[in-house]
Amino acid sequence: MSVIIDKQLFLDESGECSFSEKSIYKHFLITILSVDALRANQIKKCLKRKFAFFVRRGWPKGKELKASELYRDMRFGALAVVNVLQSLARVSSLETSYIVVNKDKIRHESFRKAPYGIGYNYFTNVLLSELIFQEGFHSIHLIYDVRNKETHQKRHFKEHLETSILGAALEKDIQVKFTVQGTDSSSCYGLLAVDFFSWAIFRKFEHGDDRFYKLFLHRLKRRREWYVEK
Repeated sequence: MSVIIDKQLFLDESGECSFSEKSIYKHFLITILSVDALRANQIKKCLKRKFAFFVRRGWPKGKELKASELYRDMRFGALAVVNVLQSLARVSSLETSYIVVNKDKIRHESFRKAPYGIGYNYFTNVLLSELIFQEGFHSIHLIYDVRNKETHQKRHFKEHLETSILGAALEKDIQVKFTVQGTDSSSCYGLLAVDFFSWAIFRKFEHGDDRFYKLFLHRLKRRREWYVEK
């Protein structure tokens, strides 16, 4: 009998899953941060310490701690982001998985012209399915940011994932406990944490800067790169 693994998952995206000519991004990225449910509180403890440290050095107390803003702030910059990533990478059982897409190389017209949000749903499901059906994440709770513009109600993101995953589990005759929750990233330390990893991974592909990506190579679990030149 397979061992049931209780996992807490946090979802983030970088870039824009849009094929509009107005889009300024070449790539689109879905990142999932996973941690044993019993270890999730370590993420909170880690980030609370970092936040207190940065506040003492001038970071606005009521401002959300985001990798991109910390990087751009002249008082903190790259070294501060490195500090946070290195600390998070030491959290027991923490792993990062991602799927990155070079949008220019996707030529399927029906996909490119699909309503906004379809791509987000599809690529999220691809990555999540691999974690569940290939990595054995059979008892998981997924949290995503409700403020994410890709997950608006017209796309029924939560219902789409639940139907896809539980339907696939039924077909495969695999017992899966899967729940999905949308919440505000400002009140969820797991979402704050996955933002740092997602930013670092996206920076590698979009800007050719892998300084931050290299900090957690030992924490990478699944890597899917669509039409990305090696």
